[in-house]
Amino acid sequence: MLTVRDLRVHFPIVDGLLFNRKVGAIRAVDGVDLDIAQGETLGLVGESGCGKSTVGKAVIRLVPITTGTVRFGDIELSSLKGSELRHARRHVQMIFQDPYASLNPRQNVGSIIAEPIRTHDLRHGAAVGQRVLELLDSVGLPRGAANRYPHEFSGGQRQRIGIARALAAEPSLIVADEPVSALDVSIQAQVINLMEELQEQLGLTILMISHDLAVVHHIADSVAVMYLGGIVEKAAAGMLYSNPLHPYTLALLSAVPVPDPVVEDQRKRTVLQGDLPSPANPPSGCRFRTRCPFAQERCAEEQPVLREIQPGHYVACHFAEQLAAERAQ
Repeated sequence: MLTVRDLRVHFPIVDGLLFNRKVGAIRAVDGVDLDIAQGETLGLVGESGCGKSTVGKAVIRLVPITTGTVRFGDIELSSLKGSELRHARRHVQMIFQDPYASLNPRQNVGSIIAEPIRTHDLRHGAAVGQRVLELLDSVGLPRGAANRYPHEFSGGQRQRIGIARALAAEPSLIVADEPVSALDVSIQAQVINLMEELQEQLGLTILMISHDLAVVHHIADSVAVMYLGGIVEKAAAGMLYSNPLHPYTLALLSAVPVPDPVVEDQRKRTVLQGDLPSPANPPSGCRFRTRCPFAQERCAEEQPVLREIQPGHYVACHFAEQLAAERAQ
């Protein structure tokens, strides 16, 4: 359904009175490869600032792609422009992170949901209003919500409106950028369960972007872990959570709380030192080496490539086999 190859998104750093002299670049995304099969959910995880949201925006062309390709089925999204891009976007929709900022406060809910239907010429006349009511039903909102405005709803209800708007274009692929991070925990479960139900009913393919590994574990079929613009580990969800092989993934999983207090007190934690390096000036070699407890001299000289360590399990680490052997003992 979606194939991303060597995706790079660099934002220029400019200097000078007229801001026309480029002096560097923010390498937000720096060589990302992703594959999502039809009907699958891929979780893209990592800490804030790693570039995962930029990947999602680049997929639907909300930010310019520096180099690389994004292919949706037989369509090369990265090369489309104008009306061709607008037509292709009907099939690839996005659920935004902030339900308070992503809805137009001057439009009522019915108008917000109807806009993609009219833009892509999917219904006409009274059929547009009927489709809006059907979409409100599908996301668990009352039909009377169509005449109300976004400020009249809670955060969870607004996110449901955002989901209905995304579904209005009848897409095949949904890019969900931190769809529950701004919501209370009890509401998060409702929204995640709603997305799972809709995926099953409509056969949707989902790119789920999140920093919350517990949320991703609940919904994703496969997981890609991102650090400072690149993928460091990729595997089926069950495989990655039960047998992480990259030191960064180990640190992320050790930060996920366990509901059993006995297990929580006894388990070993991996605490990272220092802050995330600047994407404008990343470290040489392995970008994680400045915070990695297993870093050696080779890590500063040679950048590790993402390679298959075990069947279906890809890791970008020089010493992944050694770590795998230690965890097997």
